[in-house]
Amino acid sequence: MREFLFVMTTLIKNILLIDGSGQPAVKADVLLKNEKIAAVGLFPRYQADTIIDGMGAYLAPGFIDINTNSDRYLTIFSDPSQKQFLLQGITTIIGGQDGLSLAPLLYGSLDLQKFWTDPYAINVDWHTVEDFFDVLHRRPMGVNFGTLVGHSTLRHTIIGNDFRDLTAKELDVFRYMLAQAMHEGAFGISFDLQSPVAALTPTKEIKLALETIEKYRGLATFKIRSGSDSTVHLGDTKEHFVPAVMELINLSKETGARVVINNFSPLIGFEEPYRTAIESIEANTANADVHFSMHPFEYSVVPIVSFLPVWAQRGGAEEILKNLESPELTAKIIADLSGFSGDDIVIHDAPEFDYLVGKTLRAFGEDYGTAMPETLLGLMRLTKLRASLVHHNLSFGEFNHALASDRSFIASSGASFEDKRLRTRPQLFTDTIPTYLGKVLAEKPIALESAVYKITGLPAQRLGLKQRGFVREGYFADLVLFRDAHIETVFVNGVVAVRDGAYANVINGRTLIHANE
Repeated sequence: MREFLFVMTTLIKNILLIDGSGQPAVKADVLLKNEKIAAVGLFPRYQADTIIDGMGAYLAPGFIDINTNSDRYLTIFSDPSQKQFLLQGITTIIGGQDGLSLAPLLYGSLDLQKFWTDPYAINVDWHTVEDFFDVLHRRPMGVNFGTLVGHSTLRHTIIGNDFRDLTAKELDVFRYMLAQAMHEGAFGISFDLQSPVAALTPTKEIKLALETIEKYRGLATFKIRSGSDSTVHLGDTKEHFVPAVMELINLSKETGARVVINNFSPLIGFEEPYRTAIESIEANTANADVHFSMHPFEYSVVPIVSFLPVWAQRGGAEEILKNLESPELTAKIIADLSGFSGDDIVIHDAPEFDYLVGKTLRAFGEDYGTAMPETLLGLMRLTKLRASLVHHNLSFGEFNHALASDRSFIASSGASFEDKRLRTRPQLFTDTIPTYLGKVLAEKPIALESAVYKITGLPAQRLGLKQRGFVREGYFADLVLFRDAHIETVFVNGVVAVRDGAYANVINGRTLIHANE
């Protein structure tokens, strides 16, 4: 807890308060003292050091994004402001998603990050989760940051790039490392069961992980198994979709662990099994704690390596690139991707080749005189597998139906990039929350108060965050003042970080350590 030499008071008056609980908005004033909310009520005569007149705007808790990737791209170091989150009203982000985290790194290696960024861009001077938090305390961010432990990160530490079950002794090491990370303040564990690194993970290993984090009241997030020969082209995997969800429902029942299925947006052609899966989640709320996150767009952003057949994704980046230079293996890959058209696919990120960003994959092929799927492989070679693509593969018509479920909430699956990189990128997940709020206000699939609950109180409860996620006396003053879907003012721990819709050049975020209670 920070110590203050004097008390600074701020009164936010004449607002419609949405407190994060889902209850109807009420007219109110909110008084802040330093980093905390001191009182909620009506204070027409109170003279604070600073008075902000909301003039009828909504005031809500700072938004919480439970699925973010700024750590994966290492922009928590290159862009500590994380202002692309702040400008959306997001005051807390959770990293360590999709099986990958920046800790623990017992050998100080970021090899698994090679598909997203240059792993040598920073000096890794930590090993454990506790060490990592010490680094973050010295290098604060503009937002509050907490992390999960990546399942693939743990596995890679124990057995490298091997694709096999862990032995009994290795499982003991796995359990010990996870328990230690939880003890040091991680919020839980994440799995990407679509990646070749983890796709064949036995259920018993997942169950062991969930039993371990449950002792610390942790959270487990998942990308579900696809049952496909490719992690993007799901093909005829509809029959696997509902069983993959049921696997997690049953694991939650057996272990008592809280589970979130990330990126659970409806795929084109999967509308029927998608609805069945949601019905299964809702039918088991009495004995299974399963929720799912979505984003309000018709596309997903995926690393380019995900378009390869699963067998061709095995091994590290160097091995995959070596295979792409083999005429025999390349021919086999092309044969497996014979149905790949590349339609509606746009280059989202191409480190060192920013001029390609925003181009369609087809236009890239025309520039280089290649046809699909060789165009795709050419981009992989050029960018050394570090490109990511926008894939228009989501059935947006199902979004409102899923949003109405009390098991759903919104997360960006995005990252904040420094301005020089952002200018070359399509404006995608930098607009998640305004897009979401705008859709709710225009189409009214749910009440605005319920919509806010899905990005405040609900994720705070899933994570076990203390004194965040609600506007209540004694809670941290992470707050958002917005009108329609426009973000006007953002407070992070009592300090204005966004004023009149613009970043205020303030770094006041905290490193969040799970209370393990």
